[in-house]
Amino acid sequence: MKVLAMDTTTKSATVAVTQDNVLLGEFTLNSDKPHSQKIMPLAEDLLVELGLQAVDIDLFACASGPGSFTGLRIGTAAIQGFSQATGKPSVGVSTLEAMAYTMGEVLDCNICPLIDAKRDQVYYALYKSGTEMIAPSMESIDTVLAQIACLNKKTVFIGDGAEIFKDKIIATSEQFSVCPAQLNVNNAVGVALLAQKKYEQKTALKPFPEYLIKSYADELK
Repeated sequence: MKVLAMDTTTKSATVAVTQDNVLLGEFTLNSDKPHSQKIMPLAEDLLVELGLQAVDIDLFACASGPGSFTGLRIGTAAIQGFSQATGKPSVGVSTLEAMAYTMGEVLDCNICPLIDAKRDQVYYALYKSGTEMIAPSMESIDTVLAQIACLNKKTVFIGDGAEIFKDKIIATSEQFSVCPAQLNVNNAVGVALLAQKKYEQKTALKPFPEYLIKSYADELK
């Protein structure tokens, strides 16, 4: 099975193509350029480099949130567009679960993905060996760290939120560590691998945005 996956939930725009759980190629652009200008050229260029066309893809997948409100809409719309144009299925997976998925395959400890939600808040969840320990939510970074410190378990933090709050995380507990900076940029590989697994298990969801909270603009209405 060939899977084309996207993640536009954070600053980075990333696209990957896998075949039977093996990475064929991935393009990531971690810049301030709008996702509306980044994601489709990345997807098209990746397909060209791999000698593939959209009709060669068996499953389209996206990270469906939480994350950037605009990014979520752009990513899910792009995947839905590919699906409708080719007649192939499309699915969405949790951004946080995808971030933890590949790490959980090699690390025997708790994995806590963090996405910066601004104003000292983060989207977060907690996983251990693919099992969800704490459901996705949004809290202040201080609340998150206090909650996880109470578990007194070795925990690895990953994501742009982990990079932003690295010093605070390390200072909170000797049980806490942060992934290297190069691993804290979202990538679409985890999305592709997790999407294929959930699709084959018939547990995958439709590619619709999962916001968790209202946007700041909605709060002002």
